[in-house]
Amino acid sequence: MATTVIGALDKIKVCVKSKQNFVLQGGAGSGKTETLKQSLEFISQYFPTYKIACITHTNLAAEEIESRVGVGYTISTIHSFLSDLIKNYKKNIHEVIHELFIIKYMERAELSFYIDEKDQNKLEHEKYKKIYEKYMKSKFLVENERVDKVMGKRAYDKSPVEFNTDLNERIASHNEVIINVIRDKDYVDIEYNKTAFNNLKKLSYGHDGLIDIASLLFTKYPVIGRILQSKYDCIFVDEYQDTNPKIVDIFLKHMPVQADVLIGFFGDSMQAIYPDGIGNLDKQIKVGLVEKIEKDDNFRCSEQVVNFINTLRDDTLKQDVAFKVDEQGVRETLSDRQGVVDLFYAVKPAQPSGKMTPEEKYLEKEIHLKNLEEIINHASVGKGDDVFRQLKLTNKSIAFDAGFDVLYSIFSNRYSDPKELIDKHLDRMQFRSLFELCNAYSPMPGIEPDYNLVYQKLKEQGFYLNNLNDKQLIKENIDKVMTSSEGAVDVLKLAFDLKLITPSNAYLAHMESYQRFMEEIEGNEAHKKFGKLYEEGKNTFTRITADIPDIDQDDFNELERDYKQEKFYSRFFSNELKFSEMVNYFHYLNEDTNYITMHKTKGSGIDNVIVVLDEYSWYQKYDFKSFYSEGTSSTKTSNTQKLVYVACSRAKKNLRCIRIVKDEQEEKELLMFFSKCKVVKFDYTVP
Repeated sequence: MATTVIGALDKIKVCVKSKQNFVLQGGAGSGKTETLKQSLEFISQYFPTYKIACITHTNLAAEEIESRVGVGYTISTIHSFLSDLIKNYKKNIHEVIHELFIIKYMERAELSFYIDEKDQNKLEHEKYKKIYEKYMKSKFLVENERVDKVMGKRAYDKSPVEFNTDLNERIASHNEVIINVIRDKDYVDIEYNKTAFNNLKKLSYGHDGLIDIASLLFTKYPVIGRILQSKYDCIFVDEYQDTNPKIVDIFLKHMPVQADVLIGFFGDSMQAIYPDGIGNLDKQIKVGLVEKIEKDDNFRCSEQVVNFINTLRDDTLKQDVAFKVDEQGVRETLSDRQGVVDLFYAVKPAQPSGKMTPEEKYLEKEIHLKNLEEIINHASVGKGDDVFRQLKLTNKSIAFDAGFDVLYSIFSNRYSDPKELIDKHLDRMQFRSLFELCNAYSPMPGIEPDYNLVYQKLKEQGFYLNNLNDKQLIKENIDKVMTSSEGAVDVLKLAFDLKLITPSNAYLAHMESYQRFMEEIEGNEAHKKFGKLYEEGKNTFTRITADIPDIDQDDFNELERDYKQEKFYSRFFSNELKFSEMVNYFHYLNEDTNYITMHKTKGSGIDNVIVVLDEYSWYQKYDFKSFYSEGTSSTKTSNTQKLVYVACSRAKKNLRCIRIVKDEQEEKELLMFFSKCKVVKFDYTVP
């Protein structure tokens, strides 16, 4: 007897009828948004009185859903949805908003939590330092008081409990000040400022603060859950894997136990590459809070790419080629969905035994990168009109080609994971906010200016258009910023002076840290002596002991950190770094250039893709060997596998992967993983 295969949409219909929460798990190109549209059409037809909300992460995604499903639904970003939901409960917000600003206490973990006492001392001091620095910044911003510099590791290790107790007493006193500041403010003045930052002075909260406050309200005041229940019968969450866990808890835990609201999640756990997202709903599925529905279609990729990306998944979902139908009603065939997956690789010769000098390490790296670029250049040549776009981890060569090489150099000389720190640093300094304003006013060629967005962003800063003179003033001010030849930080200050953006607490705290640090090293003879020796080549603990015999490893680490921090600040705040580099960097992130980063590469399909499997010194976060080697399992392995899946699944037709392996064993593992692909081996050349 033939068995009937029940499709994903039919399973969703069953869940709708029984009010069973569900999660639709669909891989790249599976048509999840189309299934969401079909689910809405079904509900509208059979349950016409249902009130439905669809929420997603960006305005662009919300607009896309709205264009496909039509009117009659509440369609918005998660932030807009939450803001509209809680904005009328300012008195309740006033009771919990202090949680955004108070400093968390230092709690020392027991020795059993660590590998050994040395590991405990190292990590506990790092934790102490982070909390102390938060306290130090908040103390300055709230009470306009500076406190002593954070205690060094050697002194801290002698009496950690005493230092922790002292810090917690200071925090308790400071938190009381914060709570009193909030208590003295009128709750009617509280507002969502629609920026990335919370502001104690204005008693406003930003994007992350909104999520925290919503979570606190739903936890403390159950009535808000009942109100949400009364407003909607169905809530659909798009790209669930990127949703903050607190939001998932709101929908699944903080509404009445017998809640009569259907929650539907649409997404893919393999595309969870953002650190603050929930990633997957495995726990919720296991305890029966949601039912898992798999969608195994792939309307994007060639048959060969589909088969390959199936091997990258870490769950039970295996996709099949699904055929699109064009506007004339013509259905694709399998012959229309053909392509190739190629592996281009080389084996690096064995390195000589013994410790390498810094000069030898540098030369070895340069040879490696030269071989890698030669393979990439060869792989970039396609048949006929085929043009391949490269997906790489951000690196020196990309930064140079995309026009932000000075920015990248400043961060790569200071941090081992420069890309992550660039993003955080530029956000705190509000360069992203300034770029978004300028880009709306003067976007890339071929794109119309978005003056409504310009006005919206200026309005968020408290600037209102009252007459034509105001419009002319805005034009002149933005032109001044965009044409300035000053350093990036000076351009930012110009934007503040012209009232285009307003300095945030995060910016002010960052500037205070910079100014304080520069004051502390001024006249510090030990710092100057160390820096001079370091620049002369005595840049390791062993090398420097002849000149500073009483130095120990902890002292060296702190002096080296301060030396690199001074170099970092000196370049970042100089005229060397132009605002144009910031603009180029954000265009690169938005994929407005020919260069695409593997970080956050979710997006539309690309006909022909080259994925470069090279860490480019990102060893702390990614290990490309791990996803094709047996017996490797860690958070790093999972992060790497997902990154590779997301990058490879963007290829609509042809995919080429590039890798340089370190030995014959790794070569064997690589070839085993790519056993069904065309393989091209290159000689590794050493000058």
